[in-house]
Amino acid sequence: MKQAKGFTLVELLIGLVLGSITLGMAAILVGSYIRSTGRALWTGQMEQDYGRISRLMKTEISEACLVQVSGSPSTTATLPATPCTPASATPCTTTTGTTLFLLVPVTLTNGTVTYRVISYSRTNDQLLRTGPPITATGALNTTADVANVVLIDTLTNGAAGFVPTVTTNCLSATIAFQFTNAAQGITFDRNLTVSVGSPAMAY
Repeated sequence: MKQAKGFTLVELLIGLVLGSITLGMAAILVGSYIRSTGRALWTGQMEQDYGRISRLMKTEISEACLVQVSGSPSTTATLPATPCTPASATPCTTTTGTTLFLLVPVTLTNGTVTYRVISYSRTNDQLLRTGPPITATGALNTTADVANVVLIDTLTNGAAGFVPTVTTNCLSATIAFQFTNAAQGITFDRNLTVSVGSPAMAY
């Protein structure tokens, strides 16, 4: 009867080395999978966030009658004859800035027209909105303003994060966004161009 033969020390060492290599490769693959999955999830989330922000800004800019970057827009118009005539003859000689201002004419229930100003700006990695809040019915609150409402907090913390540009006639705006995830090493850019719309919206 033959006695069972065990592994030699050399065979055990070879097995340990091969096992370590296999585990190391598996760890690299798992790490790579986790990183790629994290990047895909973050990118998808940013696309969704950008989609929501762009829809909001498209709606509000299309309801505005003037856009500016050099300061809060105003009008000398006597409504309803000449709605949204700029107070200045050259209101948009400055076309690029850090804050986008919208002048929105609002027709009240009694038939009178008032103007409300909405602004978008960046502080650090946050996109902020200041102006009349949106009511449950989707209309603008015509009596109160809310300052510095955070819309998103994943912009690049720098000048490239939010760059609004307007045309010299104050009738169109292009906004460049840059989103950054430092942990994932991801940056992507989006551009939104919207023209102002109807001169007075009923609320």
